[in-house]
Amino acid sequence: MEMSLSHAVITQSLARRRQANSGFSILEVLVAITILAIGLSAMAQLVASSLSGTEYARYMALATTLTSEKMEDLNHWPGFPSPDPRITAGGGLTADTQVSTSLGTLNYYDDVNLASTNGQISETIATTSGSYQSIIHMATGQVTPASTSSTATGSTGSLDFHRRWLIEANPVVNGITLTGARRLTVEVTLTNGVNAAPITYQMSAIRQ
Repeated sequence: MEMSLSHAVITQSLARRRQANSGFSILEVLVAITILAIGLSAMAQLVASSLSGTEYARYMALATTLTSEKMEDLNHWPGFPSPDPRITAGGGLTADTQVSTSLGTLNYYDDVNLASTNGQISETIATTSGSYQSIIHMATGQVTPASTSSTATGSTGSLDFHRRWLIEANPVVNGITLTGARRLTVEVTLTNGVNAAPITYQMSAIRQ
């Protein structure tokens, strides 16, 4: 009888130990899963942040290139003492501006579309008739003009940039008036980027 009772006590004790050990193992698994989930979440955020930073750098590089391209275009025309009408003082960076010159009304803004599928680049400006004129640069090297009813916009995945420039005569720099000089300022903004941060790049240069 005593042996049966002792055996029963031992059996119950072993059962309790098994239950305790089983519960502890489940707890360990839950802790491990929680730690793994936190680690994976942090890694996912790191990857997303890295991809976002890469996209931002890509957009900024394109905006910088387009700014430099327009600045080079403006620098192409002669300055003083006989300035070309295409660099007549005027324009603006906060609104689209047109300036009347001896060549007619000139735009101090345009739109550039970079197609993602065929490498095509379109530069579009508004005309005095209310329509738009596009210069299309194809990946093959061919350049063709085209009339459209709106600014340059591309297919899904393409990038649309808006450019504005300001030309100032006799600019004041550090309190000194630079007589006979021009200050050229070009600003490029990405208008359809997927990145949350605004993509805008601006460049200025002084020329005679």
